[in-house]
Amino acid sequence: MGIPSSVLNTNIASIIAQRNLAGAQESLATSVERLSSGLRINRAKDDASGMAVASVIKSQISIASRAHQNINDAVSMIQTGEGALQEGSAMLTRIKELATQGANDSMSKDQYYFLIQEMKQLMEELRNVAGRTTFNGNNLLGMFRFDQNGTDILGTPTMGQNGPWQFLSGAGASDYVRIDLIPIWASRSEAVAATNGVGYGEGAVKVGALNALYTRIAWLSNPDNAPPTGRGYDYFSKPPSEQVTTVDANGNARTAAVDANSSTPAPTTAIIAPGGKYADAAASARDYSLNALVDDAILQINAHRSYFGAYAGRLEHNVSNLAAQTENLTAALSRVQDTDYGAETANLTRVQILQQAATAMLAQANAMPNVILGLLRQQ
Repeated sequence: MGIPSSVLNTNIASIIAQRNLAGAQESLATSVERLSSGLRINRAKDDASGMAVASVIKSQISIASRAHQNINDAVSMIQTGEGALQEGSAMLTRIKELATQGANDSMSKDQYYFLIQEMKQLMEELRNVAGRTTFNGNNLLGMFRFDQNGTDILGTPTMGQNGPWQFLSGAGASDYVRIDLIPIWASRSEAVAATNGVGYGEGAVKVGALNALYTRIAWLSNPDNAPPTGRGYDYFSKPPSEQVTTVDANGNARTAAVDANSSTPAPTTAIIAPGGKYADAAASARDYSLNALVDDAILQINAHRSYFGAYAGRLEHNVSNLAAQTENLTAALSRVQDTDYGAETANLTRVQILQQAATAMLAQANAMPNVILGLLRQQ
């Protein structure tokens, strides 16, 4: 570009110096902003495509972090339920100890009655545990229900706050974990119906054993039906190969001989409390001894614990995956938007020198019209 050497009104050199100085000052301001904020991208003009990428990654990190908290909540909920089941297992172990103690015909009628009373209190507490074990209002073990007389346990809870529960476990719309409620007091058919066939209710355990055990002990706890002297072994441990006392629909007790080898199950003894009747069709009628019923109840409790434990293990892996995902996404976001202080401080030094040089050159360019004064003095 040709620049006139002796003009006064237009100082092209000064204009060039001013443009370069303005550019240096703008670059200096950008470097100061990046170094003071820690971000390489502070507005879209800094890197339009980079800002779009960073926005998507930020969204993924936010969802993954929220999902991480969701799964931790699920783990806490499961641990609450499993802790209650652990105590329930301890109570059933005590009931088994009492049932073993009762398998002794040397005891008196009153002594048998004392054993049964302690069993009844333990079963009442176990039933209370099933009702009170909640997490933020969600019943974790299946809220038992009674009939209109307040005597029969119906088992299956209503849906809603009693489950199933779903937890978002990732950034995708289909990334969720569903935990189905297996009612602890339900029969097998009720448990399958409550979970639409999902869970461990189908054939894996004698679901309803707790109901059968409860009704058995509740019936024995009635002083009118307390075992007479010399019959304790029959009530506590002997299998139904000799005689079984049953209760019909009208509440009438009857004693019948039962063949242990028969393929036809005997009816279940089923008075839940004085004046109340309950028949658990899902319970195995072959297991009349208290020890057998307690063993099945312990198996049911352990199945619940195993069910919760399996979900807890799965959720822990989910948490670990979300943590790794969040870590890698955060690293990717850092590479896109964070300031590289090494490179930016070097750039700051460069633009500071350019600013100083442009300022000096602007001073020189502004002084260039003084040449015209020299020409004028020679006239």
